[in-house]
Amino acid sequence: MPRFYLDENIPVDFATVLSRLSHDVVHAYDLGNHSLPDPAHLMVAARAQRILITYNRRDFEALHQFWIALNSWGILSQPHSGILAPLGQIPTETWANLVHEFVSHQPDLENQMWVWWRQQQDWRNVR
Repeated sequence: MPRFYLDENIPVDFATVLSRLSHDVVHAYDLGNHSLPDPAHLMVAARAQRILITYNRRDFEALHQFWIALNSWGILSQPHSGILAPLGQIPTETWANLVHEFVSHQPDLENQMWVWWRQQQDWRNVR
């Protein structure tokens, strides 16, 4: 079962909903990471081998691209376990269920970022 790291912009109750769906979830607030910059959140998640979940799609999309470049150049050898983000705010219960269903059918997210497109009702892989 995938393990998740929720950054500080994800509501704390999201962790509760994902936990009820039998996922191992830790929130940035649980670790005292509520004021870390985005690259540090991704590094914490990567080192703990947890999929990062964020509402901060734009910043993490750029960070994901940079992370992949550093890996391809051999500067960074640590893969990240995946990043999931929605386009726009989604109610907590709905978003948790979308994540649960997605990871149930997409087991390997290493060095991938996926964005939920609400208008298209589908996931898009950010390359």
